[in-house]
Amino acid sequence: MENGTGKVMDSGEARLRALGYKQELRRDFNLFTNSAISFSIISILTGITSSFGIAYNNGGPVSAIWGWFWVAIMTMSVGIAMAEIVSSLPSSGGPYFWSAELATRRWSPLAAWMTGWFNLLGQAAVTAGIDFALASHISGMWVLSNGYVLSQKELLAVYAIILFLHALINFLPTRFLALWNGASTVWHIVGTFVLIILLPAVAPTHQSSAFVFTEFDSDTTASGVPSSGYLFLLGILMSQFTLTGFDACGHMSEETKNADVSAPWGIVVALGTSAVVGWGYLMALLYSIQDTSDLATGSANGYISGQIYYDAFNARFGTGTGGIVAMGIPMIAMFFCGGSSVTSNSRMLWSFSRDGAVPGYKLWSSVNPWTKTPVNAVMFMVTLAFILGLPMLSSTTAFSAVISISTIGLYISYAIPICIRLLNNKNFQPGPFCLGKAGIVIGWIAVGWVTFITAVFVMPLVFPVTRDNLNYAGVAVGIVLVGALLSFFFPVIGAYKWYRGERHTIDDFSAHRQATREAEGMQNPKSGKLASSNGSIQ
Repeated sequence: MENGTGKVMDSGEARLRALGYKQELRRDFNLFTNSAISFSIISILTGITSSFGIAYNNGGPVSAIWGWFWVAIMTMSVGIAMAEIVSSLPSSGGPYFWSAELATRRWSPLAAWMTGWFNLLGQAAVTAGIDFALASHISGMWVLSNGYVLSQKELLAVYAIILFLHALINFLPTRFLALWNGASTVWHIVGTFVLIILLPAVAPTHQSSAFVFTEFDSDTTASGVPSSGYLFLLGILMSQFTLTGFDACGHMSEETKNADVSAPWGIVVALGTSAVVGWGYLMALLYSIQDTSDLATGSANGYISGQIYYDAFNARFGTGTGGIVAMGIPMIAMFFCGGSSVTSNSRMLWSFSRDGAVPGYKLWSSVNPWTKTPVNAVMFMVTLAFILGLPMLSSTTAFSAVISISTIGLYISYAIPICIRLLNNKNFQPGPFCLGKAGIVIGWIAVGWVTFITAVFVMPLVFPVTRDNLNYAGVAVGIVLVGALLSFFFPVIGAYKWYRGERHTIDDFSAHRQATREAEGMQNPKSGKLASSNGSIQ
């Protein structure tokens, strides 16, 4: 079947049209580049390097190594459950669109509304966390180079410049962004393996395997938390924050060829690769520690991963310059990661605005006629990320709070459509990626895990709780929850009056749906399933 331009539609575009949307973005991504963007946003070199101190200071090696192993397995259940859904519903809206399609007609607008706002919060906070991590990493390299600690204003300037550069990159055409994400994936894979080999090879002495796999620091004196078990739970934030953002495969589905196959496998490949390689990187860091007593008090000003790099080279060569140079590998990875994050969240805002859910939606849903990219949405999301990052300049626990917000916001938005699919399974028609009854079991495991980590990541990080160390993740998530509900149900002007969860962009969609069914044997547009000429499901 042709798409109106004389070209034959691939399966992803056919499913999109069956859902009521015309092709507006250019499909320059494939399976590799689609999974590449999620791999780049997961970015183990970003998440582990920047937040390694969270795990190490909350339980030590056990929290890092076994926390990662546990979180990776549970997160894969979330990824597989999402992969089944995106195979059926390959739209840039991602989770919020899935909620709209899977819920009953009565609850569809509310489900989409709540999912969309949680996803939007998480997407903006992820970008804030990534780019602030990069700014802090650069600050760590600077202090190791000359002993100068950047002031808060200087750190803010670095943060703002990084966000600005990521906005400029995302103004470019999709074809360039596909190349960008491909280059990012190569850098992440090659760079990570270089560091996994380089750090232990350079380090003249190594920690024992007993230290790496069994050492648990149960001392709660510094943080004042009530128990060692509490410490371990706080420590898994490093792993869960790192293994976040793989919904990007869904958000890029309208720019991906054969998205009903490429997008779900993109999620699985990105998560699986990140889990395995990330575990290797953690072992390289832990084995390469030279002096455990020096990690928090050394010349890196408390930046633990940077101190490991510096100490390994300094112990071998008498100078830490090589360690500072090696820190350039995760620095570039973080820059790639932040750019990919803006790509993903701008597509989410664009799609959410296309369906009229955001104030000023016409502005944010516009597509630049030359680049075929949502330039206005890029500017909005970069600005929102900048605002979310401001508290990190004045609060001792704000970085942990921001990455908690990103983790909670995104995972709630992942869990809502999964839960709806499970409760209303008769409304779900699987695509090519389907696990049958096993998918139901995995889905419930995923929902249970998201419920668990949501409770964990709003807990206080330090006791006693003060204004300076408050974990404001719960406050931010609560504001979004209450605000979204109030704005939906507010009398007279509430979104329940006008928001319907989706606005089809194909004129006279009912007539088009009937013609599509007749021409291609298309099934219910909610299923997105294509039938071959002999009636079998493809």
